[in-house]
Amino acid sequence: MKKLEVKKSKIEGLGICVSEDIKKGNHIAYITGSLVKKETKSKREALSIPLWFGVTKNLWLDPGNSIWRYFNHSCEPNTAIVGTKKLIAKHNIKNGEELTVDYSMTDGDLLWEMNCSCRTRTCRKKIHSIQRISENSFRRHLPFIPRYFVKLRKQYLSSVTI
Repeated sequence: MKKLEVKKSKIEGLGICVSEDIKKGNHIAYITGSLVKKETKSKREALSIPLWFGVTKNLWLDPGNSIWRYFNHSCEPNTAIVGTKKLIAKHNIKNGEELTVDYSMTDGDLLWEMNCSCRTRTCRKKIHSIQRISENSFRRHLPFIPRYFVKLRKQYLSSVTI
């Protein structure tokens, strides 16, 4: 596991920063937390779980009070979650840089959305579940999307296509 620390974020509030250089493709850490089964039935319920990471459509990883509660979103993230908990570097990350992930890549709740504050060149302004992102955004993240969420997106798109 790489050395991580919580610091003031340029994106929002606090963020997770690395205290060493990390090369593209390297394993950074495993995201920790409690597995929680929850099916949201309303937009209000969906919006009540913004700090959780999706494992499957109704299974979530709640980081609780761990460092992972400070893992900020970016539409141009420097990390990706492989499988359900393994975090890898999508490109070289410099010492002191904030780790970011695209929340949409591990969220299958069609009711969930939130405003984006990453201010990157390709910022989507709104963060949605994987089914609702553009094809361009989806393709930019491949192959760093957990298989379950790739499958979920394909199923959704085939059900809404005439």
